[in-house]
Amino acid sequence: MDTTLSTRQWLRFATFTAFYFAQGIPIGLFSVAIPAFLAADGATVKELGIYAGTISLPWAWKFLVGPFMDRFTFLPMGFRRPWVILAQTGLVCSLVSLGLYSFGGDPSILALTVFGFVCNVFSASQDVATDGMAIDILHENERGRANAFMACGQTLGFSAFGALSGFLLVAFDMRTVAFVAALTIALIWLWAVVVRERPGERKLPWTEGSAAHVEHRREASLFENLWDLLRTFVLPMSLVLVVMEFLNRANDGIAIALFPAYATQVLGFEPQVYTAFASAVGIVAALVGIAFGPFIDRFGAKRVLILVLLLGAALRFWAWIGVTYYNIATMNLVYLYVAASIVGQWIFVATIAIFMTICLKRISATQFSVYMSLANLSRSIGSFFYGHSSVHMAMHDGFLAMGILLLLSAGVTLFFFPDTHKRHLERIEQEPDY
Repeated sequence: MDTTLSTRQWLRFATFTAFYFAQGIPIGLFSVAIPAFLAADGATVKELGIYAGTISLPWAWKFLVGPFMDRFTFLPMGFRRPWVILAQTGLVCSLVSLGLYSFGGDPSILALTVFGFVCNVFSASQDVATDGMAIDILHENERGRANAFMACGQTLGFSAFGALSGFLLVAFDMRTVAFVAALTIALIWLWAVVVRERPGERKLPWTEGSAAHVEHRREASLFENLWDLLRTFVLPMSLVLVVMEFLNRANDGIAIALFPAYATQVLGFEPQVYTAFASAVGIVAALVGIAFGPFIDRFGAKRVLILVLLLGAALRFWAWIGVTYYNIATMNLVYLYVAASIVGQWIFVATIAIFMTICLKRISATQFSVYMSLANLSRSIGSFFYGHSSVHMAMHDGFLAMGILLLLSAGVTLFFFPDTHKRHLERIEQEPDY
């Protein structure tokens, strides 16, 4: 059977979906299930904000990994695949370590913060390699659909393991959760070993094969890669999207701290009920998101992104007004959560697609990782900010802050002009490296 990504579209979509599913597993454990149980055990919003911000930091440091992935490669196995395999190996080992540590009893919030941080180091590294591979392998006219499947994979990963972790934490213990997560990622690791990026490449270092010739790949120094990064990053349209994503992801950072605390401490949800509900909603959002991809390919990422950002802002303003002035019922907030999750999935798909269009292929892992690092730093900032400011505001005022951030993000996106950026990239491709 041919397991070459460059020759089979369905295999490209399936592989990137599986890789994103793998990196969604630690998100489900550390950002969905554990915060709900910590909140139910009496953790304050400030403590949850610090926890969420800390474990998210590796996603903000992905730019440190990208330059090494672009510079140091083992081309006989592919441009990015060796890094995917290495990162998944580290993720499996870190989850096994959490399981072994948990034989001594349930870990403290400090220990969970440390393990969450370490797991996210490897998960974020895999994300950099996967995104670089996607930019390198995917055809331009299939990125919208591919990103819908990739976003679906990640959402299914953290939704399924958010719910499963919530159940296993009640029925068993943390070590069971950690070992189940490690086993699942190990199966996806086997998938990464089987597939190849292009024909003729090796599956493992000791098997037969050779490097495929790809025009935009070259033996460049670290300095040359950094110079390419600098002159593409400071392009006006690049900076516009950085500001847009900063505002959007700061909204996500507030949500990580706000939603579990609001659900368990205000609405009275049991933690396992909340994780099951959040996970079920995530699965629905992921499946709906798959149907969203073709709209991006047809109408353009900019137009679609502005629309869904405005819709997301409207939903959060509705939540704040309902709680503040009308004492809105719990069931109405449940409906709102469902709608906001679906729209959030659409925003995620559209932002990933639009950032892929502005990357220079020969440094795609570096450039894309820088954008996503800044985006995830924004999420940590949002968590930290809301955690520290929560003592001076009502909990539901977080909905208002989220709506304002999304509204501003939509406004900034109006100033993004993709054709202008494409011309700049073509000019850089033709210029000397330095």
